[in-house]
Amino acid sequence: MEMTIAPSSTRPLAPVFDLAPLSPALGAEVVGLDLSRPPSEAIVTALRSALDRFGVLLFRGQHLDPDQHIAFSRALGPLQEVAQKQYQLANNPFIYVIGNVQEGGRQVGDPSVGRLWHSDQSFLPSPAYGSVLFGVQCPPEGAATLFANMYAAYEALPADVRERIGDLHAVHSFREYYELLRHRDPTQPELTDARRNAFPDVVHPLARRNPRTGRLALFINPGYAIGIKELPGAEGEELLAFLCAHACKPEFVYAHQWRNGDVLIWDNLAVNHKGTEFDTARYVRRMHRTTIASTPDAYAATLIH
Repeated sequence: MEMTIAPSSTRPLAPVFDLAPLSPALGAEVVGLDLSRPPSEAIVTALRSALDRFGVLLFRGQHLDPDQHIAFSRALGPLQEVAQKQYQLANNPFIYVIGNVQEGGRQVGDPSVGRLWHSDQSFLPSPAYGSVLFGVQCPPEGAATLFANMYAAYEALPADVRERIGDLHAVHSFREYYELLRHRDPTQPELTDARRNAFPDVVHPLARRNPRTGRLALFINPGYAIGIKELPGAEGEELLAFLCAHACKPEFVYAHQWRNGDVLIWDNLAVNHKGTEFDTARYVRRMHRTTIASTPDAYAATLIH
């Protein structure tokens, strides 16, 4: 079923784009937009509204050069620079290259990112609002991206659990996540003292309220969350494990199989995601990602030094 989204106005306006839901869990395909063209203010407003509603937006058949990718992303909000500088696009601090991409015998794409359920940059005091991922070169099999609806996950919790977690906070750690990555992929360089000190652990509420809609989402993921601040020890570990397992139940998940030219945008407040494996000996995967910054009032966290 398709629906038309048009900007609100006192005068009739032409439709901005059509939306076709991707799955019962979440997501919608946006039909009728060319992202290489700068979006109008009306389109940006409508896209933000759709993102609040669906969590993930898909655009098929796009042709974006790096400047166009950045221009579209920036229309949705200020951009964050790539943290892992060795994987930023050459001379471009805002595009993160993902995949088993080599140039001149050098690894230029991050080959092991995102294999655990996570929300982008939840280890920051103000995590990313959105991510814009462009499929430049996509394998014909494998390499899917799974998305989980954290609104639905929260709402499906028993009432007593929702009440229990209302005042609890999870500790999110870049350092622990990176060490786990290195354990899975020993080719990853050791974390320098400078980078370790740049990303102290932070705490975020287990349930976060969307500042635009008021809807509550479960804000927990096994990639970065390492404990519950108010419940040290076994009790906190058990609750964390329960919530992480609950959050990725199949009824909350949409699996996206990529095609060349796909662009996906998702709301990191509302959605967890993870990548799946593919045959790296047969296929090359190249993805370009920009990251849209959040605002401090939307994500107020406490740093742990």
